[in-house]
Order: sequence, then C-alpha cells, then structure tokens
Amino acid sequence: MYFLEIKKEHKDFLGAIRHWDNLKAAFETDTVWVKDFSSEQVNSAEIQQIPFKIVYEWKENLLFEKDKLLPSKKLPSGLLWSPILRALPVSLPKFNHNYFGIDQRLKMNLKPSENVKPAFAMLVSFEELKLYIESAPRYRLEPLNWVVIDKRILLFGSPLLPVKGSTLWMNHDFLLPTGYDFEWFSLTGTFQEKLNPSKENLILWNEDNSYSVIPKETIKPLSISSFRLTFS
Repeated sequence: MYFLEIKKEHKDFLGAIRHWDNLKAAFETDTVWVKDFSSEQVNSAEIQQIPFKIVYEWKENLLFEKDKLLPSKKLPSGLLWSPILRALPVSLPKFNHNYFGIDQRLKMNLKPSENVKPAFAMLVSFEELKLYIESAPRYRLEPLNWVVIDKRILLFGSPLLPVKGSTLWMNHDFLLPTGYDFEWFSLTGTFQEKLNPSKENLILWNEDNSYSVIPKETIKPLSISSFRLTFS
C-alpha cells in the first residue's frame, strides 16, 4: 500500500490527482495524507509533477520512502479517512506559485520526457547553414525564420532544413530540447509569468539549465540575401 504526505500549505498541488476517485485523504495537524494508490498511479506523471510531496510504501506497519530500504516513520494513528473528492473540495484557496519559503525554492531543471512532440526550431552552426543555404532553392527557405544567438543560428518553421543541428520544441514561449521537459512541467505557465511577463520574448532553455532571452522582434524571414547581408 502506498501513502502520499504533503504539507497543508501545498495541498493545492493535489488538484492534479483529485479526479482519481479511488483515493482517500486525511488531515493531520499540518499535513495531508493520501492513500489507496494503484501501482500505475503512484508511478504516473501526475504524481511526479507534485512538488514537496513524499511517497511512502507501507510495509510491516512502517512507512518506507518509495524505493528506499530503511523505514522513515510510522503512520500516524487516529487519521480519519474520506474520499479525496470530499476531503479536497473544488473551492480550495488559490496557491501563490510565485512564493516559496527560503527552504522551498523550486529550480527549473530539465528531465528526459517520454512525451514526444514535434520540433518547432533548430540550432545550427554558421558553417553548417552556409553550406546548405548557398545552393538551396528559394521555396525551401521561404517557410522559415531565423535569428543569430550565442554564435549559432536558430531556425524556426516547418519543415526544418536537412542540416546537422539540435532540434527544439515549444512550450508556452519556452524553446526546450526535444526529448526533454521541465521537471515541474505543471508550473511552466508560472515560470513564463516570472521570466517573460510581457510575452515579448522567446526563452531558449539549454540542457545545462542555462537560458537565453530572444526578443521576438529580432526574428526575421530566412533568405539567401538576408543571410549574406548579416554576415557580410
């Protein structure tokens, strides 16, 4: 049997699993407990995206943190369990995603994602693009836009060019490496409000969790003449 523990101040994050009507919830002094997860549910993306939670497996009347060998604690006695839909009504108070205590900061880290999404953009080197563009037919370039960033060229559009480079997909105004997503992907909109409130920029996020801000107004149509003019 699995249990989830989370502080009451973070209970709004349980909205991601509130529709699982097999679950039951109970309240301790400053903690919410949830139980009756299936093995599929406890390993799901919905559970993984909930920050500040601890998932336990109950064995021999002790709680073991999931995938750990030593017990952490006993399950509190006297908990009053009720269906999660009743315990967590829709009218939960709004959580301020922009505030975290000093010891509760969330880092915007990338992690591999099984959710495959189409490429929206591509990073290529100047040399790689130059080899292709000098002899490319005009119709092949017309659907694309481009901008120079960090000594590389960022291409946008579809279909992308058949050149060597790294592809990216779009989430809000974030450009993320294909095959990756934010660890806390449910907070992507909040990250956007913090880093790009005017929505006038694109934010290129790298695998090392550094990022570059790209003003949308600097992006221009791709053509042989614009390429030559930029690098003349």
